[in-house]
Amino acid sequence: MDPSTIVTSAPSYMKILEAVLGLGPIGLVLVFWYFGQQKTDEIQRRADERVQKVMDRYAADMKEMRDMYLTNASLVKRYEEVAGDLKEVVILNTQAMTRLVDRIDKEQRL
Repeated sequence: MDPSTIVTSAPSYMKILEAVLGLGPIGLVLVFWYFGQQKTDEIQRRADERVQKVMDRYAADMKEMRDMYLTNASLVKRYEEVAGDLKEVVILNTQAMTRLVDRIDKEQRL
């Protein structure tokens, strides 16, 4: 504030000062409490906004992790199907090789 503003608004400041002094000590405490509470409410509002941002980010991350889990679970199921088919192929090949070896051994004995 520049000095000319202070001089021109001095009567209004005097009225405020008289009103505050008229309240007495308890009134002063209440005025200070009110303004302190306003500041506390503002700080709490900003903190709540920050917490909400963190929670929104956490929810998005959890959704992403859930999606990755579902994708991995479907991959495991498909792998089990492929592994089951591969197992059948290995068993059939082993049986065929066993029969082949048995036949070769049988032909050699003759």
